[in-house]
Amino acid sequence: MSLPFSFIFIFIVVPCIALFTAIYGVVKRKKMEEALFRSGISYLKRLRSLLMYIQQHRGLTNSFLSGNFSVVEDIQKVEVLTAREISEISTINGWIKENPKWDSIIDHWQRIHAHYQTVEAEVNLKQHNTLIANLLYLIDDLAYAHHLGKLGLIDATETDWRNLLFIAEYVGQARALGMGVVSKGFCTSVLRIQLNHLVVKIESNINPSWSEKIQKDFRNFLNVIEGQVIVDTPTISPVEYFKLATGCIEHVLVEFDRQVEKIQFHRT
Repeated sequence: MSLPFSFIFIFIVVPCIALFTAIYGVVKRKKMEEALFRSGISYLKRLRSLLMYIQQHRGLTNSFLSGNFSVVEDIQKVEVLTAREISEISTINGWIKENPKWDSIIDHWQRIHAHYQTVEAEVNLKQHNTLIANLLYLIDDLAYAHHLGKLGLIDATETDWRNLLFIAEYVGQARALGMGVVSKGFCTSVLRIQLNHLVVKIESNINPSWSEKIQKDFRNFLNVIEGQVIVDTPTISPVEYFKLATGCIEHVLVEFDRQVEKIQFHRT
């Protein structure tokens, strides 16, 4: 006996259509999420580089405003790299162009690098710190919008990549303040307090899982701050101090890059 058309339609055709629609929706959503994730990783890598250059600019310009005019060429090089990175990021279609924080960051950076020579060192530091804080907020927005914070597949005992950026910033602030001190040749009581505060923050964030060399470099940097910077007469040159601090930041950023690659590996 043949089944009536209405029975076939209601109990066979309709469920098949519903099942196909559901499967198609899941596949489409998964593809969209993967595309979103890939673009997020692309943004993250670029913003990490931009953050690094602006942090370098902060330290070098503070040294310049503290009397070390030998860094002018280094400042110009960093400004070229920063401009190139901003241009590269701005060419990526989508999320970044729709975020008002990005336009604000670009505008703020242009004002800073155009006028840093005409302001006091303290004002220059404050402006850089504000710009960097806003860039870190933008990275947080990026992580939320592109689902980059979901680290369920990553070893939970490892340092979160966001935290690594904050560790790099603590070292970056210590580099900038210290560059002012060693360029002037003396340390004020205010700067001594600020640097001591950063020493505590950095020390508390040294990860025991880091290699012995990385931990040694960090402790050497902190010893230099305490023994050669926050003293009556600093005994380390701006070139050496910048190199030591930058080495520690590079250690952190290498770990950051490793974690980002690990996130990508687990998502593919």
